[in-house]
Amino acid sequence: MFRRKVCKAFDLRFERTRQHAIIMSANWFLWVNLLFSIVILVRYYFNPRVTLAIPAGHADFTHLPLFAVMIITAAVLYILRYSPDRLSRKIWTMLRATMLVLSLNWCLVLFLLFASGGRPVIFALASILLLTGLIALYVDTVAWFFFSVPLQFAIIATSLVFTSYITVVNVLAYIALALLVESARRMLNSWFVLAIHREQENNDLIQRLEIQANCDPLTGLANRRSFQVVLDKTVQRASFQPRESAFSMLMIDVDKFKNYNDFYGHQAGDSCLIQVAESIESAVRANLDLVGRFGGEEFIVLLPQASAAEAKEIAKRILSALSMRSIEHKASDVATKVTVSIGIAEWSGGLNASQLISRADSALYYAKNSGRNQYQVFHPGTGQPTEKTVQQA
Repeated sequence: MFRRKVCKAFDLRFERTRQHAIIMSANWFLWVNLLFSIVILVRYYFNPRVTLAIPAGHADFTHLPLFAVMIITAAVLYILRYSPDRLSRKIWTMLRATMLVLSLNWCLVLFLLFASGGRPVIFALASILLLTGLIALYVDTVAWFFFSVPLQFAIIATSLVFTSYITVVNVLAYIALALLVESARRMLNSWFVLAIHREQENNDLIQRLEIQANCDPLTGLANRRSFQVVLDKTVQRASFQPRESAFSMLMIDVDKFKNYNDFYGHQAGDSCLIQVAESIESAVRANLDLVGRFGGEEFIVLLPQASAAEAKEIAKRILSALSMRSIEHKASDVATKVTVSIGIAEWSGGLNASQLISRADSALYYAKNSGRNQYQVFHPGTGQPTEKTVQQA
């Protein structure tokens, strides 16, 4: 039976999606920082008509943090481009540290611009940085705060240092900017979480539909349609590699099940089929064999990499496992408990899926006519089962 673990699946999906999102947006954000620093350098350094008002006796350090931003972003972009595992914890930590370092460098740029007479562009520059950071980093709260908090403090600090006062209008503007940016981050993050929830719900729905389409609702085994798909693929694969892909099949029928239903009722009959299915599953090879419900009281088992001799051993285990359950069957003239008959067929070159099922069904028919509660193996040479004696459980 399939079991869903919604919370664990959502947490895993959310974490993976968040990691992919921050890696993708971090690339974009680093490019923005790189290009932004180049633009400022071109404007204030390579354009002779635009110069910074540097006080006499002071060296011009304005360009150093801009060069630092360029070097850092280029280096991190290179690492992300050629890193074998971009979702590793080391990359994650490096990106967060990079956001903090970039923010501190931009704070120094703002401070130097303010000191050099570039006050008109300070608020606009900081707003653009915060906006681009918001777009890129809202999915990672730590990275966002590493980048945004130093910038917001830098605006206030530069105002205090160079003007000795902050007007009420400035205070309100700073507060409004901070509230606007944080509320936008929360809203974007809530949309992100909601999108992951919707995706998870859709995946859960698809999984439930797949279960309904591929599994028998009563026993939880593969239904006839999904079993047929696997069988066709197995036959196709074996046709190309007949020596390495030998396999066998079991066709199983519950003896006198109609009598059981009439005597005990349909609910008891459903319970009986579930117990028979559990007995079969306990006897086959886990993670290798495929057990399906063929219809009504008939079951079918695909045994990859199993010869007829190996299939006989599995058939014996099924008979034994069901016998140990001792499911009462007073309406049977075979035994006092529920029994099954089993037909065995081994695939051979040239057979298609329908022909193999027909062979297993022929062996099952012979087992039922030979007294039931036994298995019989189909012999391809004579078209008859090879075992003429009853194999009692």
